[in-house]
Amino acid sequence: MRDDPPGTDGTVCPFCAVGCRLDREDGRVQGRDGPANPNGRLCEKGLRAFDPATDEDRLTSPLVREAGDLVPASWERAIDAAVDGIETVLAEHGPEALAFLGAPRCTNEENYLLQKLARTLGTNRVDNRARRCHAAMARALGDRLGWPATTNSLADLRRADAILVVGANPAVRQPVAFDAAVRPAVADGATLIHVDPHQNETTRLATRHVAPRPGTDALVLSCCCAHLVAAGHVDDAFVHERTTGVDRYRTWLDDLDVAAGAERAGVEGDTIEAVAADLGTADRLAVLAGTGADRAPTADALLNLLLLTGNLGRPGTGLHVLRGLANEQGATDAGCVPDRLPGHQPVTDADARATVAAEWGDEPPPTPAPDGAGLLSGDEDVHGAVVVGENPAVSKRDADGTARRLADLSVLVVAECFHTETTRHADVVLPAAVGVEKAGTVTNLDRQVQRLRPRVDPPGDARPDFEILRALGRRLVDDAFADADPAATFAELTRVAPPYADLRYDDLADRPGRWPTDASGTRSGADVLYRDSFATGDGRAPFVTVDLPARPGDQADDGGLHLVVGDRAGRFAGDEPATDDEALVVHPEDAAAHDVVDGAPVVVSNDAASVETTARVSPSIRRGTVYLHASVADPLVRGGDAVVDLSHTD
Repeated sequence: MRDDPPGTDGTVCPFCAVGCRLDREDGRVQGRDGPANPNGRLCEKGLRAFDPATDEDRLTSPLVREAGDLVPASWERAIDAAVDGIETVLAEHGPEALAFLGAPRCTNEENYLLQKLARTLGTNRVDNRARRCHAAMARALGDRLGWPATTNSLADLRRADAILVVGANPAVRQPVAFDAAVRPAVADGATLIHVDPHQNETTRLATRHVAPRPGTDALVLSCCCAHLVAAGHVDDAFVHERTTGVDRYRTWLDDLDVAAGAERAGVEGDTIEAVAADLGTADRLAVLAGTGADRAPTADALLNLLLLTGNLGRPGTGLHVLRGLANEQGATDAGCVPDRLPGHQPVTDADARATVAAEWGDEPPPTPAPDGAGLLSGDEDVHGAVVVGENPAVSKRDADGTARRLADLSVLVVAECFHTETTRHADVVLPAAVGVEKAGTVTNLDRQVQRLRPRVDPPGDARPDFEILRALGRRLVDDAFADADPAATFAELTRVAPPYADLRYDDLADRPGRWPTDASGTRSGADVLYRDSFATGDGRAPFVTVDLPARPGDQADDGGLHLVVGDRAGRFAGDEPATDDEALVVHPEDAAAHDVVDGAPVVVSNDAASVETTARVSPSIRRGTVYLHASVADPLVRGGDAVVDLSHTD
């Protein structure tokens, strides 16, 4: 299944949000020159991009539950069963009794169709895991600057004089982008500052490593801002012309006890002052923020820092959100969230709803719905769900409660590539295609929209999620889904989502487009957002005071350990088990206190869950803190920031 137009090569890697291009020739995966991977370089995961396509555990036939068991069925019978179940819930309970969950592994067009299906049926109860990833950072960016997205292009990092990495390990999680942009900048003299409790591969390239106590990043950054003001490292012209609230913010900084703040954070005061000097004397400062920085105070502190120093709206500056999953940005761009229409427009915006209604023939509901965690909690009156590429049985908070809710639903329709904890509860399972089997578009972490092209056929009767959603839409809604294909659906997205307005599906065949285009329609105009003004009501960005944490200790009051969670890399349900890089990293003193030795199996637990993994004893993590990769830690952190207990297994 190949549909390559002239000048196009390969497809996009489905494993992370960098957006590398690749293909397969003679059974080997080959990188292709792309916007994110110049010279066609790929990381280890990219080299395995085709593995899920041939995994022997792939779902290849529709399944329908009969007498308690899932049994193979034809597509016609499976769609009939799904539609009958959904229509029964609609008739008995109304549209608010349905929930729709999408996923960042789905294309823009697939996420768009899912939210369109939900809203044309009469509910905003639609969500996807991408909205939860970097939620605090995206909210701060959207509220204070205008768009919930990275401000500058990845290539732009090479022009930075200083790069501040907070709560991330891009040398491992985004290695192609790191090697293509960050390493060359450092080789050219840029200062790299790494703020993370865990010393890792990114630290090796850093000029300075700051390892604050977990939860105190915002405090350290605010102390840096106080030093910047005291040393006169403020871009007064930028602050005067393009911001609001600076007087109140500076008064707040004046009241901040920097020495006490450094002590609370467990960082030497001289270190904070030196970091502030590095940041303040750089002409161009860029920030890279990972999931470890995804707290509202940290997000606000980072934006305050960039505003103080005038490091927004210029090449080599800005805030880069290091999204982990393949289409995190695009899934939210497409409106697969409970409170935003496509293009990040509030569902409460009457003009936006009118534009969508003119396109669909139905006006979306005006009231925001609960988020994905609430949709399947015991507090919500949900009787049916459509789940596409998501696994809420393990990825949402309160896994046991969610599993019970899934089992109690009147109908659960799941489109998935592999069996998961969620398919165990499904009434209908529809076998889906993986990324290298799909057509459509995805949007990477710096807002570049790229075309996907199927490089292999799905196995058996598996189909792309797009075809599955189109089939459901035609039966449940009819005309609004009648002529849908990826190209037509993308065109529809551009008509209702302002940032995508000037992008054309055919144009993306030759090269990617980055949203939003500038006033002249030039796609390169979006490399740097906010050159002249911010996308806010008055064109200015506000300073805000930061909600700093109460005094933490090296350990929790009950002797538990603070859990630091590593960035999530893309993975399919059938991907390989955890590797050594996903072991629990524990400081030698903590290991001794808990009678744990290097390489031993251990149990990490808290009130939410308990997981088994392997210990890696290392001074790379600060005392009182343990590190665990997100793919292992997920059950432990569904309730928020985690304090865990550690024990060895017998």
